[in-house]
Amino acid sequence: MPPDTTSTAAERNYAQFGIFGGGVFFAINGLAQPFFSLYATELGASTLAVGLMVTLKALLPIVIAMPTGQLIDSIGPMKMLRYGSYFLLASLACTVLATDFVVLAFSQVLIGAAIIIMASSFQVLVAQGERESRNDAIKSYSMWMSAGGMLGPIAGGLVASAFSVPTDGYRAAFVASLICCLLFMGVLFWMSRNYPHPTHEVRVREVFSPAGIVTSYKRGIGLAGARPVQFGLTATFLVMYIQAMYMSFLPLYMAQNSYATLIISTAISAHALAAMLSRFALNWVMRRYSLEWILLCAGTIAAVGVVLTPLAVISPVTMILLVCIIGGAVGINLPVSIMIMVDAVGEAERGKLMGLRLLANRFSQVLSPAMFGILGQLFGLTVAFYSGGFMLVATLVGFSAYTRRGGPLKAPENAGEPAE
Repeated sequence: MPPDTTSTAAERNYAQFGIFGGGVFFAINGLAQPFFSLYATELGASTLAVGLMVTLKALLPIVIAMPTGQLIDSIGPMKMLRYGSYFLLASLACTVLATDFVVLAFSQVLIGAAIIIMASSFQVLVAQGERESRNDAIKSYSMWMSAGGMLGPIAGGLVASAFSVPTDGYRAAFVASLICCLLFMGVLFWMSRNYPHPTHEVRVREVFSPAGIVTSYKRGIGLAGARPVQFGLTATFLVMYIQAMYMSFLPLYMAQNSYATLIISTAISAHALAAMLSRFALNWVMRRYSLEWILLCAGTIAAVGVVLTPLAVISPVTMILLVCIIGGAVGINLPVSIMIMVDAVGEAERGKLMGLRLLANRFSQVLSPAMFGILGQLFGLTVAFYSGGFMLVATLVGFSAYTRRGGPLKAPENAGEPAE
């Protein structure tokens, strides 16, 4: 039977929306999130309090990650994107209106839910089709995601720098992010009208009931039996641990070393730019090295970069150069880890797989800011960067030695085939 060309064209169109929409989503997030720790500090929060508030961003996703993946498989990614946009809007509104730590902390809970729902949905949209076209879409998505992460902080820094009072500037960046969110929601709802939503009968309340959550986790954890999934989860946990720690406390560390807001936002944008540019070299690297080797080397480079941060902070040039190196290394993680994992499961389980992957990310985002915040509060951020970086280097070296003993990764023979 010849392929349904209409269906294939529609699939490509929505994959393209997933690619570009992911970039817009992370640009909106980048407009606001880099200034969260600075804003909280201006309101009187300690380093420990900032770490705990950022940790809240990952707590709700730990509970809802697998049910979210199940719902994506059941009702479709476009409908889930609509739900996620409500959480994004509510989070930004809380940040704009916040005058105390309670509302600020609640905004982090909401943004955590928005990220787990929307990032999982975007990744499922692009991880469709044959292996070659799917990998191309994954690389394009990761590039646009980095582009959004680069442009957001630059725009936010320009907005914040236009005000003489820091708190006014940060709040203005939050308002700009809120306006962009409303515009994005209009496009999202328009695109969602003609999407072929699955017709599965599923009740959201049942999925998020205690019994439903347990069932979702049992199904999702069952996917971890494949060695490629195990490797992808562990490697991405370690790399995202670095990312969460670095992006949460680098703005604060640079501010403590007398960097202006615009330079801080430029450094964060350079991190995202390097992540985006690293994807241009990915095809060349993939032709020469295995995916698991690429992921391990990228993680080790990022961990060494954390150790070198207190040395680089003495100069804006060395600081931005180091941030670019770390950004390039971290940028490799997203497409490579997804490629390794999606080859091991069928299309009908991609939502649960992305939920499982983002669950590992959220665990890293719980542990990283909390542990780093405690170290920073007790010993200062310089000692925290040294000690945290050395611990990560040792962990990645140990993981590399362990995984090499298992030989090359192999996906199951029926990998990528739809589940029955």
